[in-house]
Amino acid sequence: MIAEERRKDRMKALTRNLEVCDLLDMRNVQTVAEHAPKITTYLLEEEKRFLLPRDFMKNQKFITEKMRAFLVDWLTELHYKFKMWPETLYVAIGIMDHYLAIVPDVSKEDL
Repeated sequence: MIAEERRKDRMKALTRNLEVCDLLDMRNVQTVAEHAPKITTYLLEEEKRFLLPRDFMKNQKFITEKMRAFLVDWLTELHYKFKMWPETLYVAIGIMDHYLAIVPDVSKEDL
């Protein structure tokens, strides 16, 4: 009886900070739903750490923001044509943006 009450108390404590979708996954031990808040917090911190400044294109003399937009459109077309996962597109654009932020004076031919 005491063990059952402890289990119920533990489940209440674990589920207090969980989203509805995580609560539905509580029965499946492989989803590790009880760690979802910590994972989300960590990922948000990492996103802030790698965030590019708004004016990351200012170092570029040859590449304009309009050219970057055309390149993103082309990457998006390739993404849909080859039926890739959405994450593939996000990572590709992120790599391109980090490259443009770090390497000054990228020529049009380099893209």
